[in-house]
Amino acid sequence: MPRAPRLTAFALSATVLFACGGTPSDTGAPAQPSKEQPAVTVAPVPPDPLALKVAQFAPAELYVDIDHLSPAEQATLDKLVTAARKMEPIFDRQSWAGNPALRERIIKEGNPFKLEYFDIMRGPWDRQDHFAPFATEYPHPPGAGFYPEDLSVDDFKRWISDHPADKAAFESLTTVIRRTSTGLTAVPYSEAYREWLGPAAELLRQAAATTENKSLKKFLESRAAAFASDDYYQSDKDWMDLDSPVEITIGPYETYEDELLGLKASFEAFVTVSDPKASADLARFKNYLPDMEQHLPIPDELKTKRGSESPIRVVDLVYSSGEARKSVQTIAFNLPNDEKVRAEKGAKKVLLRNLIATKFNIIMRKIGEQVLDGSQIRFLDDQAFFQEVLFHELSHSLGPAFTQKDGKKVDVRVALEASYAALEEAKADVMGAYNVLYMIERGEFPKDMREKLLISYFAGLFRSVRFGVAEAHGKGAALQINRLVEAGAATVDTASGKFKVDLDKLEAAISDLVRDICVIQHAGDKAAADALLAKYGVVSPAMQRTLDSFAGIPVDIRPLYPIAGEILPK
Repeated sequence: MPRAPRLTAFALSATVLFACGGTPSDTGAPAQPSKEQPAVTVAPVPPDPLALKVAQFAPAELYVDIDHLSPAEQATLDKLVTAARKMEPIFDRQSWAGNPALRERIIKEGNPFKLEYFDIMRGPWDRQDHFAPFATEYPHPPGAGFYPEDLSVDDFKRWISDHPADKAAFESLTTVIRRTSTGLTAVPYSEAYREWLGPAAELLRQAAATTENKSLKKFLESRAAAFASDDYYQSDKDWMDLDSPVEITIGPYETYEDELLGLKASFEAFVTVSDPKASADLARFKNYLPDMEQHLPIPDELKTKRGSESPIRVVDLVYSSGEARKSVQTIAFNLPNDEKVRAEKGAKKVLLRNLIATKFNIIMRKIGEQVLDGSQIRFLDDQAFFQEVLFHELSHSLGPAFTQKDGKKVDVRVALEASYAALEEAKADVMGAYNVLYMIERGEFPKDMREKLLISYFAGLFRSVRFGVAEAHGKGAALQINRLVEAGAATVDTASGKFKVDLDKLEAAISDLVRDICVIQHAGDKAAADALLAKYGVVSPAMQRTLDSFAGIPVDIRPLYPIAGEILPK
């Protein structure tokens, strides 16, 4: 669905200024009342609340140098961006089936702030505020657009119990559950989203015809075929082998949107230009994955062995779409999520370098200055932040992957259902810090990285919790903060609201939390996962006071992609 032109932050700030009674001045000085007319006092008009919400997301252009690419590669890049755009209307419907029609009504209403926030949130519910409605009167359906809105977890499980032959299709990552005159049915993505997947597949095949890179050509052709077959296994393996100056990650991956059962994958795309040298510099860490697994503070029987190829890519982001472009922008990812592929080939860690740097400069440094005791601000470090991002992604490939349920081996994701995403994000965060500390111990990083890592890790959790505890990363961050504070690893000054970190206690608390999460995952204990998140995955009063001090600091950025024709107005 074509989108209406978006109002930029600069246009928004001007609109808010005039709504509040401001007057522009060439000199920047306050406007003076006319000498011919008596001064008139005009009560300021309060700004639209949605304008203030929009202003939380700072527009930022993400630049990428493509001059070194050959004409063929630049032509391929253009095709990939066009293919990636096709994920947008699919994700709109996966977020909620009513999104396209509601957006058209909002356009007719003529409120630019509501439209802008609707586009940022990818629907009429505020992802930063427990999915509170702002453009509808209805509550957010936990099953998003993947299930009938009135379908409960018990209804789903009862149907499978009564129709065991439907189990595989109903639990598939790539089906939508619909009601029919006779009950329920599973509709394959290839059928449900044919209108966009067909053209996307054709664009991928055209890109395959222009590229000079054999690995990219192979992936594009197999992924195009997967859009029609719903079998992503081979193309996931081809993506793992991808080694090209121009790359794309495109397809159904993450299950964050499905808060009913955590089963259904959302479509997204990342179009990137890689940096082979930077990637090679980090490649040594993948060789440590088996050692990291054995070093985990968990019983030996909980340790697993997965594929250890796990390539690491440092890339610059050219364009993103679908699930990758909702409210908060991911700065790295670890794919594929298919545990069968991971068992064979591991998972690829992709770090979006230009996005990481932009977020640290615009957001992270300012947050650290508000969170931390003044004596510890000096330890905030962009390289420590970057390494925590990297080892977060590496840690997704560590710890329990499978568990037993009803006597059968199943993915931990399936066993923990909707609690899986937040717990897994918390695991990757805290285990990432644990593994950076291990690399310091092994001599891969200098010893003075310890203070920088621990301080930057703790402060970074507040960046994530701002995303809202209705979101997996935010809830996982809240869990960590509350556990760490409970352990005495950080104490808050009641007068200033600043946190002071006890480095030794923090290191011990990190180890304890890694252990506790892995034990729950290994057991597939949904009740324990639910209890842990219910107790700790909340915003405490001290945490809220700190979050309230972030006024004026963007919650996140709104990426603009000049190569894709998206630029700030002059």
